[in-house]
Amino acid sequence: MYRIIKILNNNVAIVRDASDKQAVIMGAGITFQKKKGDLVSESSVERTFTLRNEESQNNFSTLLKDIPLDFITTSYEIIERAISHYQYPVQEYIYVTLTDHIYLSYQNLNKGTYEKAGLPDMKSDYPLEYQIGQDALTLIKEKLGVDFPQDEIGRVALHFINAKGSSVSKQSNDRVEKELISLVQGELSASGIRRTDKNKNYYDRLMIHLNYFLERMMSDLNETEPFSLNFEETLKNDYPQAYQIGNRIYELIENHLGKTLNQNERIYFTIHIQRLL
Repeated sequence: MYRIIKILNNNVAIVRDASDKQAVIMGAGITFQKKKGDLVSESSVERTFTLRNEESQNNFSTLLKDIPLDFITTSYEIIERAISHYQYPVQEYIYVTLTDHIYLSYQNLNKGTYEKAGLPDMKSDYPLEYQIGQDALTLIKEKLGVDFPQDEIGRVALHFINAKGSSVSKQSNDRVEKELISLVQGELSASGIRRTDKNKNYYDRLMIHLNYFLERMMSDLNETEPFSLNFEETLKNDYPQAYQIGNRIYELIENHLGKTLNQNERIYFTIHIQRLL
């Protein structure tokens, strides 16, 4: 039996299991007419996984509370397939970010506002992640009936490249993280980028990425394999303004922490910032 800690929607809840460990459980209508403290039988649970990090739990609650169960479970299957079939190690926040990304792409596709990312071809430089992206699109079509453009393969692959590594992280330095987030927001504001009703989804996603990145930096989990130079050069030429802003943020963080950052972060910043311009 599971005891409910927090209900996210009718289909998802954060619970404590028999070993008093926190977990996320999913199942059709499992929390209907239930409240905090009530029990949920194991037989009614379709999916369960653990988010050890409190920040991941909070972001899960915030971002995924309005996402349909089938999108959550499909994203979970994509990640679990990558782990089991390819022995691909991931950090746990990908359960939040990938699910959020897939649902946002689906909404944009339905509204006719889906835009291609214009990412360079990743198949030769990142064959495993590209294959995971292909598998993801196949599973999405099978489970959700959604036929995403091939461009989505690269977007999914990027999520796995970014989240590659140990799934266990140490406690981060909250004060330093808050200082850096404030500095980044100041740099964005100086570049004419502020959070608005129109861009808040993309702005918030940049902040979430920044939070997870800083957590990895403070925990010395920043050893993701770097992108190819061609990949970065293509983005630099295609999105010069976003690249310049992203590079300033990259250098700002590097100087503040006194650490050498993974060059991938400059690329991630560029992609996020391009959506805000």
